[in-house]
Amino acid sequence: MREAFDRPVFIVAPPRSCSTLLFQTLAQARGLWSLGDESHRLFESYPKLSPLRGVVDSNRLTADLLDEKLAQSIPASFLAQIRDRAGNAPEGRTGQIRLLEKTPKNALRIPFLDALFPDALFIYLYRDPLQNLASIIEAWRAGAFVTYRRFATTHGPWSLLLPPGWQGYTARPLEEIAAFQWASTQRLIMQDLGALADARWTAINAAELLDNPRACVARLCAFMGVALDAEFERDLHGPLPLSRYTVSAPDALKWRRHEHELARVWPEVAPLVAQINRFVGGRSLPLSASGPDPGAAASPPLPKHSPPAIPGRNQPCPCGSGRRYKACHGQAR
Repeated sequence: MREAFDRPVFIVAPPRSCSTLLFQTLAQARGLWSLGDESHRLFESYPKLSPLRGVVDSNRLTADLLDEKLAQSIPASFLAQIRDRAGNAPEGRTGQIRLLEKTPKNALRIPFLDALFPDALFIYLYRDPLQNLASIIEAWRAGAFVTYRRFATTHGPWSLLLPPGWQGYTARPLEEIAAFQWASTQRLIMQDLGALADARWTAINAAELLDNPRACVARLCAFMGVALDAEFERDLHGPLPLSRYTVSAPDALKWRRHEHELARVWPEVAPLVAQINRFVGGRSLPLSASGPDPGAAASPPLPKHSPPAIPGRNQPCPCGSGRRYKACHGQAR
């Protein structure tokens, strides 16, 4: 059944890295097929791959977990559920399928996915760490991203992905859990992609996608070997719509609402920023190495739920695109 697929494409990223926005955008390319959403149920319907069933204790999946039964049934499950951009199923279609797949948990499954699909391609998406960590904290507090109700923490049931070693964080401050999820995922992505041939992966800074969607998507289509047809290209000239999992309106400085928390974990995060920049080399835009004000760790917390200020119509858009607000996210609003 694996033979039905040609070079499946997996987006790998820490949670809250704009991966849903990238997935929703690339899913509009002609020739790509997807589930239309994340594949949590598909993978974890197999007891051997679910941390709730006792064989694995996290979302980390390695090549030794793949057996012949899984090698046939997982591709068959994908084939039964995927659709193209028009919503059509592949019944009666001739030729191999180009699969596009995304869930942050896949960032912890690269060795397993490589064993399952030896010709798979990977898109490594990363985001400004302050924005990313703040968004993880926000997601936990929103209560809408619970993944394992059975695993209790002092902040409620476990949310987002489950890296190895999560058991030691159930009673830790929320910013430490966020930093643990972010840092663990980044380390494993770099370790696992580093073991693959260079031609099988590329990298993208989320800022590229937001600032210049057309140029970013054109580069990724070339990497995937997928045509950027006229219909798809027309959709890339304006600002991209908000992703379906957006918690609050985009704001490049939204992380400052959590500045005191982020300052406490920045010493753990900062070395990884430099490591990510070295790892991606010239493949994509580097991350900024500047962190929060060190004194913020001892300052009183800012209001957690204060709404972001809306800029004037002719002011720069806070997403960092360089366009005026009225011509960028002001349109979506």
